Amino acid sequence: MRFGIRLLTVAATVATGVLLVGCSSTPAEKLEDWWSSGGDDRVKALSDSSSHVNTASMQVMDDKRTACQELLAAVAKAKKYGTPPSEKAKGFWAEALTDFEHGSNACVAGVDQKDEPQTNEGIREVQRAIGILASAVSMIRSDLEAK
Repeated sequence: MRFGIRLLTVAATVATGVLLVGCSSTPAEKLEDWWSSGGDDRVKALSDSSSHVNTASMQVMDDKRTACQELLAAVAKAKKYGTPPSEKAKGFWAEALTDFEHGSNACVAGVDQKDEPQTNEGIREVQRAIGILASAVSMIRSDLEAK
């Protein structure tokens, strides 16, 4: 019986800790939690992958496909992680992810169909989305600094 009580006490302590860590009360705390628990990693992955697409735009078609597939993987992880809890940034974030995904899909499809104009149009969409991501990150940083 004593073992069962200790186990229950440990479980209650862990659950309380999870609730305290996982439940931010203010928007600034929620954003800080989002950023520090993986949001910054998602931004870096999107930035690095989109930069690879930009670099690959001057390379052979297979390099373009590889870079665009890498970006698609980063977009999927960012979507799974979730939208930043920032009213100012979430529209830019959603638009950047949509444009990265659409442009990368067009890039991959263009390579697969040996359609260079489609591939290049997809890459141009990715390049435009880089600026949109930068706006989202600027809004996030502004919110984090204001806290």
